[in-house]
Amino acid sequence: MADCSSRGSIDNPLHVGWCLLIVDSQSVGSIGGGMPRKRLMNRRPMTARGIAEIGVLIAMLVWAANFTVVKAAVMAWPVLPFSAIRITAAGLIVLLWTHLRGGSIRMSRRDLLITGLFGIIGQGTYQLLWAGSLGTINAGTSALLISVTPFLTAIFAAILRIDPLRPAIAIGGLIAFAGVAAVAIGEGAGAFGGTTAGVTATLLAAACWASYLLAGARVIPRTGALAWTAWSMVIGGAVLIPFGASQWTELGSPAIPLVAIFGILYATFGSSSLANVLYFTAVPVVGPARVASFQLLVPFLAVVISAVVLGEALAPVQALGGALIILGIWAGRQTQLPFRRRLR
Repeated sequence: MADCSSRGSIDNPLHVGWCLLIVDSQSVGSIGGGMPRKRLMNRRPMTARGIAEIGVLIAMLVWAANFTVVKAAVMAWPVLPFSAIRITAAGLIVLLWTHLRGGSIRMSRRDLLITGLFGIIGQGTYQLLWAGSLGTINAGTSALLISVTPFLTAIFAAILRIDPLRPAIAIGGLIAFAGVAAVAIGEGAGAFGGTTAGVTATLLAAACWASYLLAGARVIPRTGALAWTAWSMVIGGAVLIPFGASQWTELGSPAIPLVAIFGILYATFGSSSLANVLYFTAVPVVGPARVASFQLLVPFLAVVISAVVLGEALAPVQALGGALIILGIWAGRQTQLPFRRRLR
């Protein structure tokens, strides 16, 4: 599946679990060096498995809270300088980490050009659209809308004839997009006001990320996932720096609020670093399919956290839409047509 390049991406986690499920269904034991997954699971002590699952739950919580943290940050400080600093910093950290591990960060000119172009689209533009829209829609709503990214990736891949659209994904996509419509209606999208702009910008952000994943699927086999991720973040963030600096200067160069500083640190070291380490460390211990199932918790937890911390609440129609999106994600992850077994 084309969107499995996301295993090398560290900034948008909502599609990662889907790819792990595809890997599990198409290549038994690919994580365990050719060993069947069931046998691999039996050789792990239950204590290690339990610790790994706790780590995955922590990762889900960190990713879910990221929506609320970033919203609070961009409400206190302009989105341009915030996004420029955090993306560039995260990219530099990945470059340093790759170098210290002895990995290669070299690329051909052609691959670097492609990486830079889609870094601007999938890192810089994505962040501006996603983080910028948090000023007009709820953090929980944003999480629900972004969670349809795998469906957009699959649709783009089918249109470009990169990968055929599986029936399960098609059915799951229809269910999920019905949920998106319900969420948008709940945000007042029919009035074409600020909330409409927020919903539209968030969906455009998801489309930017989907195109980034498809490009990565072509480049990563030649360059490696870490090099692709690091350079795309550095270039995508660097392009935003002059615009961010200009916006900050126009505002009189005010001191950075503590909430924005916390947001930068959290997004850089928490959601982009710690959570991914916990998540991928658990894959060979718990198994790709089970780890993937935890991804369904992210939009749900994001809604709960935004309600508790920011006092945001979903309208009844949005709650229905959220349930449909989660159901669609589950259906799209099935290796056969969803609901077929139950209807027999």
